[in-house]
Amino acid sequence: MSLLAEKFAKDIQLLSHSEQYVFYYVDGHIDQVAEWTLTKLADTLSTSNTTIIRMCKKLGLDGYSEFRYMLRDLQVPVSTDDTPDIKEEYLQNFAQIVQNIQLPDIEFIASKLLHAKTIIVVSVGLTKTIGEYLGKRLIQVQKPTMYAYESHIIDLLPSFVKANDVVLFISMSGDTKTLVQAAKKLQYSNCYMFSITNHGDSELSKLMTENIYSNIPTKSYAGYDITSRSCLMIQIDLLFEVYLRKMLAEQK
Repeated sequence: MSLLAEKFAKDIQLLSHSEQYVFYYVDGHIDQVAEWTLTKLADTLSTSNTTIIRMCKKLGLDGYSEFRYMLRDLQVPVSTDDTPDIKEEYLQNFAQIVQNIQLPDIEFIASKLLHAKTIIVVSVGLTKTIGEYLGKRLIQVQKPTMYAYESHIIDLLPSFVKANDVVLFISMSGDTKTLVQAAKKLQYSNCYMFSITNHGDSELSKLMTENIYSNIPTKSYAGYDITSRSCLMIQIDLLFEVYLRKMLAEQK
C-alpha cells in the first residue's frame, strides 16, 4: 500500500467513482501532481476542478492546496550520500534503535502480555507478516494470541475485546488511518493498547498505554515507504525475549 493510500485508507471508500479515478491517478504520479495546479490536473484527467476539490474535502482536507502540500511531504528522497557504506548505515540504525528503547517500557509491556487472557496483534500492509511472526512466536509458547490484518476484522475488534486484554499495534509510520481509528474506538474497551512503531510522536502512539519506537531515518520512492522494517523486528524480538524470561521465571 502506498503512503497516500495508507494515509487515507478509510476515506477512499467515501469517494465517488470519478473521485477515486482522480485519487488513484495521483497515487501513481505523486511526483508530477505535487507540482501541478488544480487546472493542470483537471485537464490531464478530463475532469472538473469541482470533482477534485470535492475529493479533497472528502479526504478531510481544506482543498487542493493542502492536498498538493501533503503530496510534497511524501516526497522523501532516497539518499545514500551520508553513509555510502551500507554496513555502516545499518550499524548506525541498530545502535540508534537500541539507544532509543527504554527497557522499563519493554518490561511493562511484557508483564501485561504475560498476564493478559488474550493478545491481539494488529498490523496491515508490509507489517502484516511482522505481526504474524510475533503472533506465532507467542502461540509457540502457548499464549492465546490472534493477529488481525484485514480491515473488516480490525473494525470488529471493539465488539469482542475484553477488559485487560492486550491489543498490540505494529506500524512503521504509526499514522495508518485503519489502525488509528481502531485505537480510538478501543479506548472505551478498558483493554491495554501498546504499539511498536518507527515514530515516537505518531498519531497512533498518542493513543497507546505505551509505545516503543526506533526513529530511524525514513526513505520513500514513488510514494511508497521503502524504509527497512528491520527496526520493527529488533523491537519485537527484544520484547519477546523479555516476555519469555518473565514467563520462565514465573514457572519456577
